[in-house]
Amino acid sequence: MEMKMHHIVSLSGGSASAVAADRVLNRYDFNDVTLWFADTKWEDEDLYRFLDDLESRWEKKIVKFTDGRNPLEVHDKQDFIPNHRFAQCSAELKQKPFKKFITDHPKPLTVHLGLDWSEEHRHAKPKEVYESIDGVSVDFPLMWKPLAYLGYQKIVSEWGITPPRLYSYGFPHNNCGGRCVRQGNSEWIRLLKHFPDRFKEVSDWEQEKQKGEKAASHAITEMRINGVRTPLSLQDLAKQNETTQMDMFTYEGDEYGCFCEY
Repeated sequence: MEMKMHHIVSLSGGSASAVAADRVLNRYDFNDVTLWFADTKWEDEDLYRFLDDLESRWEKKIVKFTDGRNPLEVHDKQDFIPNHRFAQCSAELKQKPFKKFITDHPKPLTVHLGLDWSEEHRHAKPKEVYESIDGVSVDFPLMWKPLAYLGYQKIVSEWGITPPRLYSYGFPHNNCGGRCVRQGNSEWIRLLKHFPDRFKEVSDWEQEKQKGEKAASHAITEMRINGVRTPLSLQDLAKQNETTQMDMFTYEGDEYGCFCEY
């Protein structure tokens, strides 16, 4: 007898993953779909409103997991300062718990991830990791036709749901309240402008970590001088912005964004 396929959607709290989940719910048996969200305890307050609105639309509860720590607490006992090249918070708070969740879930199952055509370079790794679990396959609903061509906020608005407010401030993602330790300088400047208290919290933490011998020469972000990458503390980034009013869209060396989800 053929076993029934289960479907698990990883929700990030952003509009793209919401559209991905909506597509899965519309294609498969409602009772065979599970929605899963990892709370980093660092989220913007409006993210929870957005999840509540999605639950009302779908008439389905979202499984909400939390480790109990936020990203800074994950890195408190480590000797290094996280940056865009390496950050354990995403693994500890999202990836490992999700892998355990699907490992323990009845099989067969398909994991659905909210990555689209613009992120095809990111498809291979999670597919490899999750499909290493017996009975698990991976799919990308945003690759199903018709493609949305990044019109996810418009789609969410058409549902009668207001998209997460961070987008209205120009943030490209709705994770960690706009303070992802992997994001670039332009997003830190954006955070400084719209949420100075959040910026100060991370900057103060970074300064405290830099008192340690091993982390003294490290920083969350960096700058490029004559092609050479140099650590740049958030405190110094804020000072530079005070004197030069750096363009948050064109700041040199800011070619990376938040990509911690999968």
